[in-house]
Amino acid sequence: MVRGQLPWPSEFLNRMDAEVRSTLPHVPVMAPVGVTSARGWNATPLGPPHTWPVALRTLCDVIDGSAQPMFIVWGAQRILLYNQPYAAILADKHPAALGRDFLDVWSEVAQDRTPLVKRAYAGEAVQMADITLLMHRNGASEEAHFSFSYTPVRGEDGQIAGFFCACLETTPQVLAERQRQVVADRVRAALAIQTVGIIHWGPNFGLTEVNEAFLSMTGFSRDEAIGKTWQELTPAEFWPASEQAVEQVLTVGEAVPYEKQYYRQDGSRWWGLFAPRKVEDGVIEFVLDVTERKEAEERLREREQRLQLILDSATDYAILTLDPERRVTSWSPGAARTFGYEAEEILGKSGDLLFTPEDRQAGVPEEEAATARQNGHAPDVRWHQRKDGGRVFVSGSNNVLRDPSGTEIGFLKVARDETERRRAEEEVRETEERYRLASQATNDAIWDWKLATDHIRWNEAVETLFGYRGEEVEPSGAWWKAKIHHDDRARVVAGITAAIEGESDTWTTEYRFERRDGTYADILDRGTVLRDRCGRAVRMVGAMHDLTPHKKAEAMLRQLNETLEHRVVQEVASRLKTEDALRQSQKLEAIGQLTGGVAHDFNNLLTVIRGAAQMLCRPTLSEERRQRYAEAISETADRAAKLTSQLLAFSRRQALKPEVFNVGQRVEVIADMLRTVVGSRVELTTNTECEICYVEADPSQFETALVNMAVNARDAMDGVGQLAVTIEPTKAVPGIRGHKAAEGEFVAVYVTDTGTGIPSEKLAQIFEPFFTTKEVGKGTGLGLSQVYGFAKQSGGEVGVESTVGEGTTFKVYLPRVPAAVAEAALESAASDEARGHGHVLVVEDNEQVGRFSTQLLSELGFETTWAANAEAALRLLEEHPERYAAVFSDVVMPGMNGVELGKEIRKRQPDMPVVLTSGYSHVLAQEGSHGFELLHKPYAIEDLTRVLRGAIRQKAS
Repeated sequence: MVRGQLPWPSEFLNRMDAEVRSTLPHVPVMAPVGVTSARGWNATPLGPPHTWPVALRTLCDVIDGSAQPMFIVWGAQRILLYNQPYAAILADKHPAALGRDFLDVWSEVAQDRTPLVKRAYAGEAVQMADITLLMHRNGASEEAHFSFSYTPVRGEDGQIAGFFCACLETTPQVLAERQRQVVADRVRAALAIQTVGIIHWGPNFGLTEVNEAFLSMTGFSRDEAIGKTWQELTPAEFWPASEQAVEQVLTVGEAVPYEKQYYRQDGSRWWGLFAPRKVEDGVIEFVLDVTERKEAEERLREREQRLQLILDSATDYAILTLDPERRVTSWSPGAARTFGYEAEEILGKSGDLLFTPEDRQAGVPEEEAATARQNGHAPDVRWHQRKDGGRVFVSGSNNVLRDPSGTEIGFLKVARDETERRRAEEEVRETEERYRLASQATNDAIWDWKLATDHIRWNEAVETLFGYRGEEVEPSGAWWKAKIHHDDRARVVAGITAAIEGESDTWTTEYRFERRDGTYADILDRGTVLRDRCGRAVRMVGAMHDLTPHKKAEAMLRQLNETLEHRVVQEVASRLKTEDALRQSQKLEAIGQLTGGVAHDFNNLLTVIRGAAQMLCRPTLSEERRQRYAEAISETADRAAKLTSQLLAFSRRQALKPEVFNVGQRVEVIADMLRTVVGSRVELTTNTECEICYVEADPSQFETALVNMAVNARDAMDGVGQLAVTIEPTKAVPGIRGHKAAEGEFVAVYVTDTGTGIPSEKLAQIFEPFFTTKEVGKGTGLGLSQVYGFAKQSGGEVGVESTVGEGTTFKVYLPRVPAAVAEAALESAASDEARGHGHVLVVEDNEQVGRFSTQLLSELGFETTWAANAEAALRLLEEHPERYAAVFSDVVMPGMNGVELGKEIRKRQPDMPVVLTSGYSHVLAQEGSHGFELLHKPYAIEDLTRVLRGAIRQKAS
């Protein structure tokens, strides 16, 4: 026969399985119901569940969460409480058994159980294995077998209040033992049980058969479990218990059910209740998973430990219990700290020892106990006696303790040591007495404000200072507030309210306070906020000091000071007027010098132009010489235009011609020219590597500004030194000349020299037109003004840092253009070579310039129409809206200027290109070109052609 197989036919096995099932009690399966909600408890001796002792409620939670039959017997009435699995054992006694006397429920076996119950109530743990009882269930008497243990449970007073039982009915096993002939069938039936693990050990205690319940408990597969020994499944610390069970099975045929841990397949552990029994071909063992019960017991132990820890850690409170005769039955560490007795010194002795001799003589302990019996509790707020004879003031209560039946079982006293508070209150009373005496000795009006009642107490000085008699002073905050001058009242009330509601403990302010005669006294009021332990303001004490005499003295002194100040102001104003006149004289001198220099330069330029023009008029002039004279006129005109452009930039009336360019590359282009400007004895270095340093500005004006800064540096170094030009991107412009810092994307140009530096008192003037530190005749003071004008018109800023004797750094900040946008703009400009024709409407108020412009455009391939003013141009556009491809207009004209004309055309014909031209315009300098293309006078033919053709091509696209 193969191990693990049983020799009986399947039909016989099935029949016996049915017989075995018929012997078990049958109860309909119901959803789990908690003990506390299974019935109404108010009418029972236990009362409502929320009033039950903590230990009882905890045990109810334990049995509710367990699948093992469990019950609780509680109180002198032996009230029965049980979980749903135990209802199966009760059979038809359920649910009437819930809440009844345990011995009454099992009256048929009361004679057998009464001694066990008494032993449990006596504090003895009772364990019974396979006890036989004749029980009445399902309408008939039947023999039943159980293994169970009664665990005594103590109440909050430390006395045995009941017991807890986890039971296992062994009736099926006993029946199986009596019917050895069908043991194999019963084994197979047992193996099919889903809630109890069944395992079969072979002769060498190796597993030969297991049921699904055991596999579910352990996590092993059947193949993994078969062949394992109990040593492999059992942790080493439980081997002694297992060896004892093996010995019992081998000697007497079975072992007393015992608990131990087993390993799961994943290595974790679980608790089982094991009941092994010898059979013909080995040992069969029933296993009940009691992990939940064990964990519940552990949680119960932890709760009891936490409760004890709470009691032990509550050292600020004296917690003790007394029996009905007022003898001490428990003593917390807080009680030892408060009264000085250790637990072993006071337990069993009368609690009256804690009262003072005078209270004991007056019968206070008896009176306190009687009050507690009558009302359930009695206050205990008095001085008590310590072991060392000292006194301790406690605040607490004495509460009567009763069992579930209402019988008095003693008293619970909880009190807190408030000796320090009591002494502090006495000190406060002494302080208040001292305050009362001090307030009588001062001239200030002393006030004491109880915030909760809004009651203010004043000293006698309120009559001395303000004239109010005692009966006229209302003791409230409202009276005080009403006497404050109406112009000061809101401020004063707001300030004192903030002090009371805030964290500050002091308050000081000045205000006017009404006297009895209607006049006002100037008052300095100072107060201190007194707070309770929680930080709440409860009182405020202060003093009002009369400042009226001091204020009068201050007024007289102020009048004298004001007279003196007026004289000083007049003298300073006179000096400033003289200095301003001197400064204007110096500026006029500089302007005169500048005028002479500019006139001299223009005369030189006009001489070249006039001579070249006269030579061109000679008919015998060769073509080569004619071309040379024409180029001379053009070059001279360019120099004249640059000179006027620089002058206009100095006045910030130059309309800039912005283009996108890389600042570093532009600096490198003019680096050689800068070296020529500063001279060979000045070492020029540049740091211009910056791929993202693109700006949109007038490149010509940028170069001019750079040259002006370089010339200024050369002069500061007297032609010898080091000059550095550095380019870098920056995220912000610092605050300069009182302006706020500005965040954004900028390119910074630093020009640093090693010159003499600029005195700090002159830094604020260096960008003013005509201001110069050079000798007369060596500078006009317009160079740095041009730098300032260019930076401001370009949307940037210019600053300077200088140290006398070390050098100066000028910092120009220009708005940075994103690299992608800059590259797109450069590509667009580079590709602007397309040819196009169209009809251009020329708007120019100067007849000579208008005739020249139309002739020039005609020679360049454009059709032209000339309008003498903006109004005429609008009429032509209205009469022939489709004729014109672009409008080319001067800016400065009588009536409507070019910018206003462009805006009007944009409203009427949004797609019409408008190109503006001007040599000088305060409109453009102040407001910009408003998005219109701009050509500066004098302009080159190439620039005119490029701009007009680009505008016409853009309209066509």
